[in-house]
Amino acid sequence: MYRRDVITDLLSPGVARDPFPVYRALREHAPVTWLPEHRAWFVGTHAAVREAFHAPELSSDRLTPVERRLDTHRRALLGDTFELLRGWMVFHDPPQHDRLRDPVRRAFTPRRVDELRPFVARVVDDCVDDLRARLDDGETVDVLRELAFPVPAIVIAELLGVPASDRDDFATWSRDLAVVVFGTTADPSRAEQAARGTRRFAEYFTALIADRERHPGDDLISALVAARDRSDPALGAMELVGACTLLLFGGHETTTGLITLGTHTLGRHPDARDRLARQPESIATAVEELHRYDGPSRVMVRVARTDLQLAGTGIAEGQTVYLGLASANRDPAAFTEPDELRLDRPDAHRHLGFGHGLHHCLGAPLARLETQLAVGALVRRLGPWELALDDDDLTWGGSVLGGGPGSLPIVRG
Repeated sequence: MYRRDVITDLLSPGVARDPFPVYRALREHAPVTWLPEHRAWFVGTHAAVREAFHAPELSSDRLTPVERRLDTHRRALLGDTFELLRGWMVFHDPPQHDRLRDPVRRAFTPRRVDELRPFVARVVDDCVDDLRARLDDGETVDVLRELAFPVPAIVIAELLGVPASDRDDFATWSRDLAVVVFGTTADPSRAEQAARGTRRFAEYFTALIADRERHPGDDLISALVAARDRSDPALGAMELVGACTLLLFGGHETTTGLITLGTHTLGRHPDARDRLARQPESIATAVEELHRYDGPSRVMVRVARTDLQLAGTGIAEGQTVYLGLASANRDPAAFTEPDELRLDRPDAHRHLGFGHGLHHCLGAPLARLETQLAVGALVRRLGPWELALDDDDLTWGGSVLGGGPGSLPIVRG
């Protein structure tokens, strides 16, 4: 059900910059609302999103419906892309999800992440030193380009055991692949773009995997190679390439957005930023609140495998369901005064920005570590700074699934 006075187009003007008024209206209208423009259901409350994450009737396989809707030419053009993406655990349900997740879980351990802390700190310090020097020289500096992108890109390259100098290539290939990941393949030229990115990723990681089979090292790809035969059945060649691609794609895309949006939020709340500078020991709690308040992941997509009831609403087999993570994170039934930024909010960790349950992000500990160190260094070591542009002057991009500014320039305050 929906009312005509409620905005149901999540791509309408202004929503990319500030989606929360629309989410609020949808959430207040009903826990689950039909979006006619998207031919999908929107799940907006914290309780209903959590319920949806646990509903076995909702499938994570959104690749198959997308592939079926393509014409013959695009389906052929994107055949290798879909094969690669089927190695991503996030597009599968149990038991296939568990089979793909287990080798990554074995390789991507908390101990391995914790061992990266000194390396991440050095990368952050180098970036912040450069930012501070340039600000002192009177320059306007883009936090996204100079900190939020390079830190996670360099770190995931280190973790995978690939040259950090290739990070610009990774970014290009990720953007190419994103047209399928984010469901924007209607334009034939975009489909060709995705196919190019697939070829480059497949060639790159196939060669790296072959090298690690001959010369294993202390890196994540070597660990994945060692773990692949323990799954039942063992991961295939393209599934292993897909796992590497997912780690690289997810390892810098989401964290870049989290650091950028966290910096933007602090720039809009200078009093909170100053308190955090005086209380650096509270950075872990502050990052959870920054993620809850405005994180990079807004929606996760599910498809109904059978008819079901969700929060009292009937959903038919085959219909698309949007799990409104960002809406749930501003639900007053879950968080007191949710539109207010409170960096000491004790229950901020209950946010759903990393997913929930079976599909909680395996990379969350690394994303938290990188964001804590990057944002912590910004508020402690950068000196006085402020955002160089008003929100209306920033370029806001993204899709239904997520968004953020395309750049975030700052100046000396």
